[in-house]
Amino acid sequence: MNALSVVNEVDRLAPNQYSQEQKLEWLGELEGKIHADVMLKTPEELETLEKVWKDQLAVRWPHSDLYVHWLLAKVHQADGELELYQNRMESFNASYQNYVNWYIRTYDPANTDGAVYQ
Repeated sequence: MNALSVVNEVDRLAPNQYSQEQKLEWLGELEGKIHADVMLKTPEELETLEKVWKDQLAVRWPHSDLYVHWLLAKVHQADGELELYQNRMESFNASYQNYVNWYIRTYDPANTDGAVYQ
């Protein structure tokens, strides 16, 4: 999944007036947090990823729905639709937490040898 496919899906689900550039900025915030806070990337790695993240997002199926939830929440927030924003953030938070739990169980990012556990 790439960033433009998420933007296109959000536009299909909730047509909006925000530019592709704005939606990519919002999506980039989340992608940076995932790499920094979950995958524990170094500042140098983050700097490199900032230039190429749009081509291949970090989170894959079955957890990739978190991107759509996040971007829809940002659109609703910008529109001042607070109830829709809160509902979408609840969905995002559940998806994000499921992903974080899975990632930690699978990759143990605090373990510097990068072991993968089954």
